[in-house]
Amino acid sequence: MSGNPSIFAGESKPRWPGLSLRAARFGLSPRLRALTAVVALLAIFAAPAGAAQNPPDRRLAAAFQLPQLPGLPSLTGPSADWRQFDAFFTFVVKRFGEDVPPALQDSLADAFLDSRYELTSAVAPGRGGNPVPQLFVDGWRRLSPIMNQALPALPSQTASLYSSFIGAADRLATAGGVGLNLTPDALKGMASIIAPGSAADPLAYSTNVDTALRTLLGFGAPLTRRSRLDPGLLPDDGKASRFSFWRGALAMAAEAPASNLNQMLPDKKDLQSYLTQVRSLLVSLSDKLADKSKLADAYRPIYRQIVFTAAWQESCWRQYIKKGTPLASATGDLGLMQVNRNTWRGVYDLKGLGGDIEYNGNAGGEILLTYLTRNAIKKGEDKQPGGNLSRATYSAYNGGPGAVARYRGVRQAPEWKKVDEAFWAKFQQVSAGREMDVRQCYPK
Repeated sequence: MSGNPSIFAGESKPRWPGLSLRAARFGLSPRLRALTAVVALLAIFAAPAGAAQNPPDRRLAAAFQLPQLPGLPSLTGPSADWRQFDAFFTFVVKRFGEDVPPALQDSLADAFLDSRYELTSAVAPGRGGNPVPQLFVDGWRRLSPIMNQALPALPSQTASLYSSFIGAADRLATAGGVGLNLTPDALKGMASIIAPGSAADPLAYSTNVDTALRTLLGFGAPLTRRSRLDPGLLPDDGKASRFSFWRGALAMAAEAPASNLNQMLPDKKDLQSYLTQVRSLLVSLSDKLADKSKLADAYRPIYRQIVFTAAWQESCWRQYIKKGTPLASATGDLGLMQVNRNTWRGVYDLKGLGGDIEYNGNAGGEILLTYLTRNAIKKGEDKQPGGNLSRATYSAYNGGPGAVARYRGVRQAPEWKKVDEAFWAKFQQVSAGREMDVRQCYPK
């Protein structure tokens, strides 16, 4: 789902071209441009507080005078790996998210997610080389306009920190296409510009659910997973506990279909029962998510149809390929909705995505609802020539927020055209009330 076509298509995302080398105006060789860019960055790190107010080009010119360019510590040693870069970029976006004006919050969330989709593609099996320099360049290309636009609305001291960060990041992005070696120390130095007093390690990579990141992206409180053994359901001698036990038992009985689905496979002998239960699950979760977000009544039918179709497109309504083994793609897409473990790191619980069909369905439904409302509806995709809300929502689900109009692109890549048309064919069946045609995936 995240940055790659459906697992049945097996393609990977085309690379976005890098930024132009603006430092060419100084007439420097490619290697010297890269070196002076990093020297300028180090000069910013070492400069006194007042130096951040100097014009960026003046600092760059001063950096030309520094000796021993080839021996800079930041250019030696191992490069940062993609996990360290992902942690760094997440750290920067979260820090900026604390200050970004409300009008730019959606743009910041979309820029972050597009960069995560790109990372997922860049680290896919078979992709050689170090992806970090290009990921930095492309990530900064998305983030830079938002940060620059936010500066006038920020307090002067805060704006000064971000101005220094912008100057440093611009220089690194300019040099990114000529073999820039982004080391862990360089990334930590960058992070320290905007968070000088932070004790947190900006390169710490964790798969735990991050409530602050979910809030930044507009998802709110984390999704919950149903515990398999709730101590509150175990009786003792107290009346209150006995009442709690029976209340909990009734709740578990009401939730039995989802629990059963975690023990079922779409085998031929019980396929109809299996698909009927998955349909009920998708109806329930789409209704609950629509209620939670206060989705307008006019959009509720199409949202449910999008959920049905996306689950069909991504997995043929399957969570598992055998008991205890979730459906997984080579790029890390998991379960019923093929939610990618790298793209959605920190947003969803990885054990839940792989081990609970209801949790996985809720995650995919939440993502689809966000793309429907924040991207497809808000940007008026249904009012564009050839526009369609369902197709726009799935294009974003498959390729990131920046791909919301991909399905109607004149120069759409053949592999993406195939994916988008496959979704549309299924959606037409679903919108005609034939979502159970998903059984076509399975041999008769």
